[in-house]
Amino acid sequence: MPATVDGEQYALAVFCAAVPGLRTRAVRGFWEDTLEMHVAEVAAGGSAVSACKELKLDPAAAPPPNRDDGTGPRTDWLPVPSLVGGYVCPGKRCARRADRDDDARPPRCAVFDEQMRFVRGG
Repeated sequence: MPATVDGEQYALAVFCAAVPGLRTRAVRGFWEDTLEMHVAEVAAGGSAVSACKELKLDPAAAPPPNRDDGTGPRTDWLPVPSLVGGYVCPGKRCARRADRDDDARPPRCAVFDEQMRFVRGG
């Protein structure tokens, strides 16, 4: 966990990154109402740490909720992008960062159900 991010912010980033997968599992397991109750509580300012505990998500064991900042695959024929940055939490409450998906759609925050904000400087 980065030193500049407190436990609640980190738990919120982990929770937000996990919600889409949890929603799929919740549909199969018939616990959608429980999950959506936690999402609503966290979005209203409730504790993401508590939500993670109740849903048995271990933020300390979870992979970092941020994108991979490695170089990734390169193609020699494409120009270098001139706009550098990343998408961040629309509620300005957690440190989660993400990139566009494979279909070039901006990422969405699962907690606030909004498109994540783009900030320059990545």
